[in-house]
Amino acid sequence: MEGRTLPGKPGARRGEPDADERETVDVVVEPRSTAVDDETLPISDLRDDGDVAQMFRGGAFADRYKRGEVIGQGGMGEVRALADRATGRTVAMKTIRRERELEGLVRFAREARIQAQLEHPSIVPVYDVGIGDDGAFFFTMKRVRGDSLAQVLTRLKAGDAATQERYTTRKLLTVLSAVAMTLEYAHRRGIVHRDLKPSNVMLGAFGEVYVLDWGLADVRDGTPAPPSPIGYSPSKAGIPLPLADLPLVDSSMQPKTETGQVLGTPGYASPEQIRDPQSTDHRGDVYALGVMLFELLTLERLHDGSTVPDVFASTLAIDGASPRERAPSREIAPELDALVVAATRRDPDARLPSAALFARKLEAYLDGDRDGEARRRLAARGAETAAAALVAARTPGADEESARALALREVTTALGLDPSNAQARALLVRMLTEPAPSTVVAAERAHRADAVRGYRLAARNAIFALMTYALYIPIVLWMGVRHWWMLGAMASSIAALIGVTYYYYRRPPADLRLPLPHLFASTIALAMGVVLFGPLVLLPAIVIANGVAYVASMSHRSWAVAIACVGVVVVPLLLQVAGVVPPWYEFDARGLIIAPWMASFPPAATLAFLAVTHVVVIVACLVFVARLRRDYLDVERRLRVQAWQLAQIAR
Repeated sequence: MEGRTLPGKPGARRGEPDADERETVDVVVEPRSTAVDDETLPISDLRDDGDVAQMFRGGAFADRYKRGEVIGQGGMGEVRALADRATGRTVAMKTIRRERELEGLVRFAREARIQAQLEHPSIVPVYDVGIGDDGAFFFTMKRVRGDSLAQVLTRLKAGDAATQERYTTRKLLTVLSAVAMTLEYAHRRGIVHRDLKPSNVMLGAFGEVYVLDWGLADVRDGTPAPPSPIGYSPSKAGIPLPLADLPLVDSSMQPKTETGQVLGTPGYASPEQIRDPQSTDHRGDVYALGVMLFELLTLERLHDGSTVPDVFASTLAIDGASPRERAPSREIAPELDALVVAATRRDPDARLPSAALFARKLEAYLDGDRDGEARRRLAARGAETAAAALVAARTPGADEESARALALREVTTALGLDPSNAQARALLVRMLTEPAPSTVVAAERAHRADAVRGYRLAARNAIFALMTYALYIPIVLWMGVRHWWMLGAMASSIAALIGVTYYYYRRPPADLRLPLPHLFASTIALAMGVVLFGPLVLLPAIVIANGVAYVASMSHRSWAVAIACVGVVVVPLLLQVAGVVPPWYEFDARGLIIAPWMASFPPAATLAFLAVTHVVVIVACLVFVARLRRDYLDVERRLRVQAWQLAQIAR
């Protein structure tokens, strides 16, 4: 597996892979107990430059170590795997080039000594120091294998499924808690890391967590680190100048900090580290923890940019970064959001005071310990944001949809934090009962789409019902046809009505009103029914069924439907009374006599026709009304439930 990254060379640009990303150090994970008896002792630091040569003198290098592969190179030296003949293990040897200046040697020696004295399970132990057979100063340390946190985050950003399964958010939060406690251990021993970032955190295959690269570590309450001023004249904004061509470099492998090079890593360095590296204390590491937590939660860099001025300007401008504001689509817990804000305050005095407190807050979140008062404050803040967004949504020229989406998101989050928040509850009821103009337009579009679907459904059902008239033809033939042209005219009118219905099924009217041509064709088809039993027998039942279907499906032009239905019955009767058409009905001593036009009336066939026709009409009407009643009750029930829910929210 790939290991920790090495420092880049001067001149590496942001956005390009520097040596820190290209070169890796492989390390074998081995258990090691933590030395606790000297945690409170001060770090024994180098007192003068003369101690450096004496420190690296030892036995014959070639007798003990066998050189292996180079596993990393930097601008200052290299890291090589060695076989330690004395112990039988493989170690990693870090060397510095012989030609380096004395200040670089002092820094290299400090790194070895500080890392050796920080005995902690999450700090790679130093085994030996000395001078190699080639005359280069070296120190050996545990060889660690694993993934850097930077590599993990890169894969998560790319959506790698295996990485998402292996490194869940909860696991990474546990890793960051371990990093924070490692830093707390170093802080209590007077050491400030000053270059904490994801590439300096290694995750082992068996749950190990290592904090790497103590090359920029500074000893507080001890001998200061070698001078490494940034060397710029501060501008009014507090950004060191000039910055136009500054390389973004990891200076942990630099022999000294030259003019134009930045101590640490821009984007993770704290504001005070940018202004004056020598003023940075343990709170600078807390700031870096906050930046890393921000990146873990959002999968975005807090301070990003293509140039150093962009990154520095962002670092000096942001006072408490909120990952929930940066990535509202991600589900970020308010407790973690508040922790990032507290850890990334611009003023160190306003910042979270210690890495231990950072770790405790992470553990409290992981353990499910919710701070009720904090949740209520966050809920109140969310409700206020929602109220402001609703006001903004009604401002002319505003992005109403985005503003209302923000309001809905904030009010639901507020209710999730504190369901008793009265302002949030009232806002939710208001948003549900007072739709925005854009919402009304969208609802009208949806309503029209539903109406079109209903229109076509009614047309399809009508076509099916009209085609069932063909079932009566055998009975009519059984009765005996007297005038075939009448049967043809009736069939033609029904076929024409089916054609008109299909036309409107394919092309619904723009206003979805009752089309008069269809009503006309329907009236003609109904009127042809008089050729069977006249206008007063059977026909009124069919007219009623047809009229109910029209009125129930289309509320518009119901007056036209009523006129057509009445006219089908009354007009033929008036024509008979006026003598315009032969009579259908006569009376004698026995009663009413029906004079058929189209078919004969043999008793069995006639009774069968009347019985079947009336049963079909009755059943069809009852089924239609039952469906209407069912739909009405369903809508009524849903409205009652919605009203009850709104009432519960408003209480």
